[in-house]
Amino acid sequence: MSSQTTLSLLAYAVYSLTDIYFLSVGINSLAAAGASIVSPVLIALGAVATTVGAGGASVVSRALGEQNVEKASRTVANTFLIFWTAAIAITVLGSVFIEPIVYLLGATDSIAPYAIEYGRIIFLGAIAGTGYSAIVRADGNARYSTAMWIIPIGVNIVLCWLFIIILQMGASGAALATVCCQATSAGMSVHFFFFRKNRSYRIKASYFKPDWPIIIEVLTIGSPSLIKSSSVSLIAIVTNNLLRLIGGDSALSVFAIVSRLYAGLIAPQTGIVQGMQPVVGYNFGQKKLDRVREAIRLSLGAAVVYGSLVCGICLLMPAALIALLSRESAIIAEGQTALRLLALSYPLTGVAMVTAASFQSIGRAREALLLTLGGILLVKLPVLLLASRLFSLTGIWASEAISELILCVVSLVMLKNARARTDHGMVRAPGAG
Repeated sequence: MSSQTTLSLLAYAVYSLTDIYFLSVGINSLAAAGASIVSPVLIALGAVATTVGAGGASVVSRALGEQNVEKASRTVANTFLIFWTAAIAITVLGSVFIEPIVYLLGATDSIAPYAIEYGRIIFLGAIAGTGYSAIVRADGNARYSTAMWIIPIGVNIVLCWLFIIILQMGASGAALATVCCQATSAGMSVHFFFFRKNRSYRIKASYFKPDWPIIIEVLTIGSPSLIKSSSVSLIAIVTNNLLRLIGGDSALSVFAIVSRLYAGLIAPQTGIVQGMQPVVGYNFGQKKLDRVREAIRLSLGAAVVYGSLVCGICLLMPAALIALLSRESAIIAEGQTALRLLALSYPLTGVAMVTAASFQSIGRAREALLLTLGGILLVKLPVLLLASRLFSLTGIWASEAISELILCVVSLVMLKNARARTDHGMVRAPGAG
C-alpha cells in the first residue's frame, strides 16, 4: 500500500517541482514567488478534499471490515456532497476577493500581479479539486488510486510546458494546467465510483440525500486533516509575511524554490502514512490489534530512515538541488542555507505524521486533533515567531526543525501512553516492551 501511494506522491512531487521550474525559467523568479504566495490557497482547497478523503476513507475501510457495504456506499455519496458544497463557496468568495487575498497572503507590489493572475484561475477551478484517492485506497484498489495521481499529473506537466514555454501564457498558463490536472482526477473519481464494472459497492441516487450521522462522522474523523492543512496554510501565510518584512522579494523568491524542494522530498513520508492508514483502519475494524501495532511500527521505522537519507543529501549538495529549479545565481547562493536548515527536520517529521494518522485511522479523532492542532498553534507558530525575531531569516529557516523535534518527543510520549489503553480501543505503542 505504501509503495503505491509513495509512487503517486512522487509523481505529484515531480509535478510540483516542474511547475515551479517552468515559472522560474519560463518567466522569472517573481512569477515563481507569485505562485508560492498563492500556495496557501491550494493547501486550503486541498484541506477540504483531504478532510472528506481521510474521514471518508476511515469510515469506508472500517465499514468494509465490518461487512457493512451499504454504509460504505452512503459514506462515499455524502463525501461528494460535502466537497461540492465547500468548493462552490470557495470559488465564489475567492474570485470576488482575489486582490486583497494575495496581499493578505504576503505578496509585495512586484509579486502581486503574478499572484492575482495565477490565483484567480485557481479559485475558478476549485470545483474540480478532489480528495477521493484515499477512499479508493480504502476500497483496496491501490493501483487505481496511484493512476488517479500519475495520469492527471502527467497532463499537468505537458500542459505546463505547452502553456508557459510554447504559448507564452505566463502565470495563467500554470494555473490553467493545474485546473486541467484536477479536472482529470475528478473525472477518474466519477468513473471509479459510478461506471466501473467490478465495484465493491453500488452508489444509489438515494444515497446522495444528506445522512447527518455519516457526515458528522466523516467531518469529525477528517477534522485533524482539515486542521493540519489549514494550519499549514496559516504557517505559510505567516512565513510569507515575515519574509516580506525581513527580506522582501529576494527572500520570497528563495522560499518559493526551497519550499517546493522541501515539500517534494518529503512526499515519500506522506506516502508511507497514507499507505498505512487503510491497513490500520481495516485491521482495527476486525480487532486484529497485533497487525495494527506492527503496521505502525514499520511505518515509523520507514519514515525515520527515509528522512535521514534525504537530510544527508540536502546537507551535502544543496546548490545542485536548487539549481534544478532556478538559473539565478543569487537564488542558488541564498537558498543553500535555507535548504540545509529545513532539511534537519526530515528525520523527525515522519514520527508526528505516523502518530497522528494512526489515531485518525482507528477513529480516535481527539488524539489526532490534539497532536495536529496543538503542533501548529502551540509549537510551530510560536517557534516561528520567536526564531524570526531572535535570528531573522536564519531563524525562519531553522524553525521547522526545532518544531519537529518538540513534536517528535510529544508523539513518542502519546504512543507510549496509548499502550495502557488498548482495552478502550487504543493501539499500544509499537516496540514498547
